[in-house]
Amino acid sequence: MECELYKSINIARPVTGEHTSTLILAHVKYIHRGVIDLTKFKPVARVGDIPNAFRIASPTWAQDEAKIQEALDEAKIREVLATLSLL
Repeated sequence: MECELYKSINIARPVTGEHTSTLILAHVKYIHRGVIDLTKFKPVARVGDIPNAFRIASPTWAQDEAKIQEALDEAKIREVLATLSLL
């Protein structure tokens, strides 16, 4: 399913006010039928236990910390390079 973001709502614990999750509301733009090549599609979210849906494993910080940090560092480098080219 391809969707366009309509609204995102932060969900907080009533007692502590701690942000625990985000509710995403979206407009469905296209529904794919058949086999989906996840290496080309590169989905950014996972679907719950819905029949005929594909699943994406939930990332964990412990397992993906190095990859995430590397991506953040690369983004910082690109930002600095872009700033220098504007000077």
